[in-house]
Amino acid sequence: MNRVASFAYAQTRLQARHGTRPNAATWRRLEGVGDLLHFLQSARMTGLRPWVLHFSARTDIHAMELSLRQQFRHYIADVASWQPVAWRKAILWVQRLPDLPGLQHLLMGERAPGWMRDDPVLKPFATDNLRARLEALQDSDFAPLVQTWQAGLPLLSGWQKRWRALWPQISSTMATPLERLEAHLRHHLRSLRQGDSVERSQRACEQLTEKLAYEFRRRTHQPAAALLHLTLVALDLERLRAALVRRSLFAEHPQGGA
Repeated sequence: MNRVASFAYAQTRLQARHGTRPNAATWRRLEGVGDLLHFLQSARMTGLRPWVLHFSARTDIHAMELSLRQQFRHYIADVASWQPVAWRKAILWVQRLPDLPGLQHLLMGERAPGWMRDDPVLKPFATDNLRARLEALQDSDFAPLVQTWQAGLPLLSGWQKRWRALWPQISSTMATPLERLEAHLRHHLRSLRQGDSVERSQRACEQLTEKLAYEFRRRTHQPAAALLHLTLVALDLERLRAALVRRSLFAEHPQGGA
């Protein structure tokens, strides 16, 4: 089976989902909505509807964040299931990427916060017994990342090494856009760690979104299409989460539910 045929089903599904993503005009409209209640009502009229459908103005922000993490994990699994079998494990490994900050917190021996104890993926490692915590991590999918940490290397490096090990044998034509995506993400993560202003961070996010959307249109019927799409969805969720946090924690809560 040639490459186009093997990725045809996945590409059709990706294109359909890609078309529902909020565009720049939608985001501008949403960000003009001041309170949480009306923001949620407005978001349900966009492609963000599935992500916020069960939220109300009374939903605790930690519950919202947990829901978004869980939904994204399921979304990644869906996207992986559309791919040729040889690529499914590499796509599924993306589920671990958003967990790296929490994993680093645990590996540093810090006390697990309450939200982590509510997360079904992180809960098994949220014990205050550090030896039991480490043993549980070593017996889990996080084991390659534990080894990275013990070697004194950044967790992101360990994630990338494992991700590349899960790739099937591919041509340089297929590998190049994946490597370019890695470079974009490293740059984005560095900018986030620099603690830029909200406005500057948002502009950087918008610029990266534009670059990746352009790449997505160019990489049809390639494994990069799935990774580019998931990255775009992750950026949407990053922006959605920030909007929810601002309205939930810093704005006056409206009376009643959404």
